[in-house]
Amino acid sequence: MSTVTPREERVRVGGVLRAVRALGPVDIAFAASVDRATGTFVLDRFDGARTDLLRDLVIPMGEGVGGRCIALERPVFVRDYVAAKGITHRFDGAVAGEGLSAMFAVPVKTDGVVRDVVYGAARTSVVFGEGLIDQAVDLVNRPPVPEPPSPRRRSAGDIAAELAEIAAAVPDPAVRHRLTELSASLSGLTGKPVEDDLPVRLSPRELDVLTAVAMGHSNVDVARRLGLTVQTVKSYLKSAMAKLDSHTRGEAVYRARRAGLLP
Repeated sequence: MSTVTPREERVRVGGVLRAVRALGPVDIAFAASVDRATGTFVLDRFDGARTDLLRDLVIPMGEGVGGRCIALERPVFVRDYVAAKGITHRFDGAVAGEGLSAMFAVPVKTDGVVRDVVYGAARTSVVFGEGLIDQAVDLVNRPPVPEPPSPRRRSAGDIAAELAEIAAAVPDPAVRHRLTELSASLSGLTGKPVEDDLPVRLSPRELDVLTAVAMGHSNVDVARRLGLTVQTVKSYLKSAMAKLDSHTRGEAVYRARRAGLLP
């Protein structure tokens, strides 16, 4: 079962055209979408076109180099399109207007059915050798490379929180102070007044634990400094994070500073 939809295949084929055009004497690469419901195919993607004569041309199935390619389900090549035999010539005017002579067409299948056709053409009468045609077939049939996911747009508050988290883990006091300043400066871009941001109150012990965390100490270090067990430190930190509506230690420090609870 194919995991590539016809639309995804058309998008992928559009990205192949530049590579096809880079093959040897190829001057222009273009592609057609096959519409079996209407019995036509449409020239709709181009790389290297000089005119719009071929753009959006609707061609009945079976006509031209593309039509023959679809019918035979294999690559088709002609050295001189206008003089070629075995194809119809209804669209010679558009082809000549673009200045094309030699041309090849490669079928692109999805779920075993030709859904697209990729063309390569030259503006001179040349012979596209078997090696070049094989390269074009290889390019067309390579599996699509998945696009990387779009990065999530981050707010100034999100970035400030991450800076605060990084600062809390930096051992160098000067660097930690600088990162903290940057975090505080960036948080001002959110436009939220401190007094309206986090109307919370931390217990003295929660504040002690969070202060030590802000200095970059681990839970073990905090427990040793405050004379508590590690489990108790985790408990105070968890309750402070819940009050500050935070998911990480760094975010809790950031929110506490914005609320004026930490220096």
